[in-house]
Amino acid sequence: MKDKRLEEMRQDYKNIRIPKELKGRVDAGIRKAKEETQMKKKSKVLVYTGRVLGGVAAAMLVITVMANSGAAIAHAMAKIPVIGAIAEVVTFRQYESSERNMEADIKIPEVSVKNEDGTVNEETTQKINKSIQEYTDEIIARYEKDVEAAGGEGHMDVELDYTVITDNDRLFSIRFDQLLVMASGVQTVKIYHIDKQTGEMINLAGLFKEGADYITAVSENIKVQMKEQMAADEYIMYYLDSEVPEWDFQSVKEDTTFYVNENGKLTIVFDEYEVAPGYMGSVEFEIPTEAIEDLVQEGFLK
Repeated sequence: MKDKRLEEMRQDYKNIRIPKELKGRVDAGIRKAKEETQMKKKSKVLVYTGRVLGGVAAAMLVITVMANSGAAIAHAMAKIPVIGAIAEVVTFRQYESSERNMEADIKIPEVSVKNEDGTVNEETTQKINKSIQEYTDEIIARYEKDVEAAGGEGHMDVELDYTVITDNDRLFSIRFDQLLVMASGVQTVKIYHIDKQTGEMINLAGLFKEGADYITAVSENIKVQMKEQMAADEYIMYYLDSEVPEWDFQSVKEDTTFYVNENGKLTIVFDEYEVAPGYMGSVEFEIPTEAIEDLVQEGFLK
């Protein structure tokens, strides 16, 4: 009963009317998301060039085949220049569908993880690709279920694209950005990481020394940033010190989404609604290295 009541309160909170002064900014953001979605569909780009941090370009060939049924999965094999000491993107799949006023464009890579001697690390390669497969299959299944349930009514666009977001001496990270457009645009982020030193997949906890209390250090820094941002801009709002403590941001977790940005700084990512009202979208916090330098393992950050 308590969980049900809490969910009802959460939904009520999400439905709070946006301040009149902010409506223009929100509407503009929604229009931009829709326009960008349509531009991507009209372009029919079949060649995707992955942006690789560190100066190595990775070309990804896409062959798109649309069957008469309306939904198809196109497969293409392309040998990619090595992205790092042990990781490379070697395969690309694309799922496309357009039916009943609902469209999907879902890009699905596969990653090959190699040992220092050039042999494939089968365990980690299978693990990361299984995770990617399960993640993308879930998005596709949910889309197909929505198509069937809609029965030709309404409109929905689903897009999923990926980028090699980090590729340095210690870390390889591939990021997925999902955009779901219905009445408005909703963004979610998923990032997979490989520790090049061990050849294993890691989460946030994997950046830090064993036993280090990184959760407190990172969480407290985020809370400070939240308070500073809200004090500086009346239109910025986070779930912090609110009238509903159950919703307030408490701390990061071992599997909280993160990446290391181009400046070598740890960046924490929260999906829409996770720590702020929907109009704030997906939010990110760059953590100063000096706040965690005694806790993090060598080679991950600058």
